[in-house]
Amino acid sequence: MPTVLLSAADSPDDLRGWLAAAGFAVADHALGSTPVVNFGPLAAVVIEVGAKADAAAAQTRRWRAELGDELVPLVWVLPAADAGMAARALDAGADVVLARPLDTGAFVAQARAAARARASAARVAARANEARLLGGQLQKAYAQIDRELAAARAVRLAFLPRTLPAVGAARFAVCHRPRGRSGGDFYGVRPLDAERAGFLLGDVIGSGTAGGLLGVFAAQSAAADAATAPGEVLAAVNRELLGLGLDDRPLVAMLAGTLDGRTGELALARAGLPAPVFVPAGGEAEAWSVPGPFLGTAEASYPARPATLRPGDKLLIGTDGTRPDGDPNPGRDDRLLEAATRHRGLSGQAFADAVARDLLAAVRHEEDFTLMCVEMAMRER
Repeated sequence: MPTVLLSAADSPDDLRGWLAAAGFAVADHALGSTPVVNFGPLAAVVIEVGAKADAAAAQTRRWRAELGDELVPLVWVLPAADAGMAARALDAGADVVLARPLDTGAFVAQARAAARARASAARVAARANEARLLGGQLQKAYAQIDRELAAARAVRLAFLPRTLPAVGAARFAVCHRPRGRSGGDFYGVRPLDAERAGFLLGDVIGSGTAGGLLGVFAAQSAAADAATAPGEVLAAVNRELLGLGLDDRPLVAMLAGTLDGRTGELALARAGLPAPVFVPAGGEAEAWSVPGPFLGTAEASYPARPATLRPGDKLLIGTDGTRPDGDPNPGRDDRLLEAATRHRGLSGQAFADAVARDLLAAVRHEEDFTLMCVEMAMRER
């Protein structure tokens, strides 16, 4: 049963009876008195002004200050119609002003409307409070995600090699810029014997919280089979990723290769990564077509492309982060070709860094940027 607070100098029996007959519980308050009022359970407040307009105005202003943003309808009942008094009531904070003689039905309807307004405001306040609680929970969840991303990023970066080995005349250089919190780029070079080296470069597409760890997983899986043919390395990593049984299967792009540091014999296999760019010591740079689907989606085979790097020849391999928009889909990489041609006179790390500077100037995303240079060193004269 909703409660109405009836504030009056004398108890107005007619108002009390009408409210009770309408199903309201009635609580009394002496007009002008100052006891603390608990507005929480009240549906509305009716103030019988009588001859105490000053006391009613002061009380109304005090209650409005106490209520703040909380809506409790205040209804003034004047002893007679008086436009000036009605304006004073509204200025003091009243929501409704009625004047005697009152129509019973109209008065009761006004009380019910006030109670509905109060109930509606209470529901809105409850929902706002729920929204604030939910917002707080979301902030905590986002903070936890940020911590997990930071931890995964730290683990991934710790697994990336600080230096790359030289094997015979084979030289390797990399330019890596970890631009995003959840980047999934990875790379590595490993001597296979005294003359051959295996190398890889990869990226976890659309990597989230676990993207960096999936990159570490893929790199470690590839390292376990580094001595086998590049196509078999990719097939083995693909099987390992499928074997994780993840509901949201990871999409991993990767290139694996082997290079003989004595003869320059090269073998490449590619899975979704942008096409590598061949920069010969003499002649035009060109993109090599090496077909192969992304890892982690379905069983697949990865044919290898054989080639020979002669002294001074270079091969550039980049993740989709080297593209201006970071698009992982197949497409032309004219900027990479142009930059490689422009700086072809450089070698090793200087060449990789110069090409990277040109590409980074056009980048419009926050994906990781990784560019690897594979090169056969010039013979000493």
